[in-house]
Amino acid sequence: MAKVSSRDVREIVEKLSSDKVKAREEGIKLLNSWLEGEKSYNFCNFIGLSTSKLRPDEIPHAETWPFLVSLLIQSASSEISSSKRRNPKMIYAKTLRLIVQRAEDAKYSGQILPLSSVVKPLFNHVWDVLSNVPSFQSEYGIILRHLLAVRDYSFQMRKRIYCSLVMLYIEKVEASLDGKNISNCTSKEEVFRNILTLHSLLDYPPGDYPVNLRGDIVKGFVRICSFIREEGKISRKLVECINTYLLNDGPNLGFQLLEIHNAMQQFLFHCWLTTHDRVLKDSLMFYARTQLNLMRGAADRYLLVEQLLDVIYKDLDQGSVSSISIPRGDGNKDDKLGTLSSSQCGLVELAAVLFYRLVYYEAVSHALSLKVSIKAQKMLRFTPQACLNTTRASLSEKRVKREPAAVILREALMQGKWLWIVRQCNCTEIITEQHKSSKWHMKFC
Repeated sequence: MAKVSSRDVREIVEKLSSDKVKAREEGIKLLNSWLEGEKSYNFCNFIGLSTSKLRPDEIPHAETWPFLVSLLIQSASSEISSSKRRNPKMIYAKTLRLIVQRAEDAKYSGQILPLSSVVKPLFNHVWDVLSNVPSFQSEYGIILRHLLAVRDYSFQMRKRIYCSLVMLYIEKVEASLDGKNISNCTSKEEVFRNILTLHSLLDYPPGDYPVNLRGDIVKGFVRICSFIREEGKISRKLVECINTYLLNDGPNLGFQLLEIHNAMQQFLFHCWLTTHDRVLKDSLMFYARTQLNLMRGAADRYLLVEQLLDVIYKDLDQGSVSSISIPRGDGNKDDKLGTLSSSQCGLVELAAVLFYRLVYYEAVSHALSLKVSIKAQKMLRFTPQACLNTTRASLSEKRVKREPAAVILREALMQGKWLWIVRQCNCTEIITEQHKSSKWHMKFC
């Protein structure tokens, strides 16, 4: 196995630092040869050990990861500027990606956060390349995702760079999903990688989301949702993106939550009962629960409850029927009794919360129709103005006449639908817990 020496590293550095294109190409090829096969382990260990010996106030020298990253940033920039009439050579992007990955690999790094001293200029370089060099998109997208996953690195990204990257990838995803621009799009794999990078950006912001970015993200999601038509890993990852954003910034969105839901609801309700993709179904249920917890307007929340109940009732019926069809001789005792899968558990829990809220709204509506005292209304924490708003919203749209929640539940229980029975147990548990805490009227209002 070849051993690496300081002389080998100096040769690479001298060639990559050259002003001549040919010398830089020789240097990048030489460095690549040290990153492949058996030689890679020795080379990375050598650089990692040298990096670990750096003092916090010491400038990185040639035999360290930060120096090599800085040198490759310079080399890639020189290659891009010298290739105006052709695509820059991919080996520069590939090599930078390999160096970043090797530097962060625990086997080779030699220390925690070895790229801290160079991560800011690296983020700037990544933004410059992603916004101007189409042929480097794939490799630099991997670099960006790799850096974002390290929390200490993502916090060092400038807010301006972060905002620019988020908008760049929202535009990329939107353009790739728009049928009018389909001829300009690349493979579905590249579309998926763009969504993957957008998800990483939303999952690892440099602190709080910038206030000036919030409206643009919401508008971007609204446009993107209009293009989601079919199931698959692309739509599944897009729903995860929306869930991640709602989870991180949802409490600050206010009325913009409804904008996202209005754009999302067609795909949500179309796929809910038809999809066989369990991961997508779980993501849709998570979206519904998140929106339900975040919406503050009484009218908006009531309409969301009604919409969700339409599909939940059908889903509970479907689940009960499919479970009954298990042959007697197959499966173990638990299967025959109807053991809940994780997806069914999520469905039952969501159904219990929805039913609880619907019963509450019906109780409030009945109380107002009887003109109960102001004190009783305050106990329900449901103001007359909110109820009026709900009533106006209800009258302004054509609505399917619905049986009272108690009637629907009684009929399902009498028919022995086991998922409904489990849902009733969950709902009873919710009510019991709320009474125990003496705050039952606050949690779901």
